[in-house]
Amino acid sequence: MGRGPEGCNSRQEAAREYFDRAAADWDEKVTVDPERIRAVLTHARLGRGDTVLDVGAGTGVLLPFLLEVVGPAGKVFALDISPAMLEQARSKGFRGVEYLCAPAEDIPLPEESCRAVICWSAFPHFADQRRAMIEMGRVLAPGGRLVIAHADSRQAVNEFHAGLRGTVAGHRLPEDSTMRGFLETAGLEEVLLADGPGGYLLVAAKPARRGAVGCAAPAGTDRGRGEPSTAADPPDSSRRGGEGLADRTS
Repeated sequence: MGRGPEGCNSRQEAAREYFDRAAADWDEKVTVDPERIRAVLTHARLGRGDTVLDVGAGTGVLLPFLLEVVGPAGKVFALDISPAMLEQARSKGFRGVEYLCAPAEDIPLPEESCRAVICWSAFPHFADQRRAMIEMGRVLAPGGRLVIAHADSRQAVNEFHAGLRGTVAGHRLPEDSTMRGFLETAGLEEVLLADGPGGYLLVAAKPARRGAVGCAAPAGTDRGRGEPSTAADPPDSSRRGGEGLADRTS
């Protein structure tokens, strides 16, 4: 999915323009399922006082749920390429959120600055998905987790996008083998990859440093690669339109 700087920049600009145009009435089209969102966020293993990055934050669908988890002492960064989307999020008056207008391929945060990185229904829209994965891994603290999730399966997401006209028509969620290659390049270890009618969920961990204290256990040390599906995994989708509404696509 990688491409040269010129191609990446042109696709970034097209996505920015698309979501800027869509921002004003985006929330009217979004279906929010609190149970599903909270279930997905359990995989991030966040706690009070943690710092989390929401990549592709849009109008702030995840923000109240992230703030609920990290509490007043925590910090939430909301990153999006669209200024208009972030303006909608700002208008909601969340406290404890810092808004970053930037592409996922160039995250303006220091290395290892976030306890978790969440990417909810946004990954297909990144111009250079390999680079975006590297960047998300770069800002993730050792022992921290990356969670990439969608309300529908990979096939359903891609079919939905393919049926759209314009900018997002070709935006795709890659095959499992490609995503695993991105993880390896980014220095992340797969914890869980679930894809089916209940949605798409990829959880990865940044290996903790040897002898580190206070970090989350790296992949493979507790539930690891064999982490089973539980009630914390996304429940079955109640409507086919969930991806098109709660996703960054409609």
